[in-house]
Amino acid sequence: MLKSLRAFAEPADLPEKEAPVRAAIRYLFNHAHCLDYAGALADELPLGSGLIESGHRHVLQKRLKIAGAWWLWNNARSMAHLRVLRANQDEDAYWKSIWHKHAP
Repeated sequence: MLKSLRAFAEPADLPEKEAPVRAAIRYLFNHAHCLDYAGALADELPLGSGLIESGHRHVLQKRLKIAGAWWLWNNARSMAHLRVLRANQDEDAYWKSIWHKHAP
């Protein structure tokens, strides 16, 4: 992919905001470690095109979009964090860490 994109890279003297291909090349190069799809499949991890991409529906929207509900920004952010912890089955570990930090 990077080889293909390099053929379309803008000249180096072009300002960054006018060089989207250069930005894409830099992003892909810097995040190559996140693009090991063969390794992810071998580890039986889900790829981003399905379950992960639609996670916002069952993790966030199910709680935050309750009819008639409204949220202050900090409260919505906190609730989103808690919902993600629950979805990742890390909720117990989180509460134990909070308990240990604030235990008498």
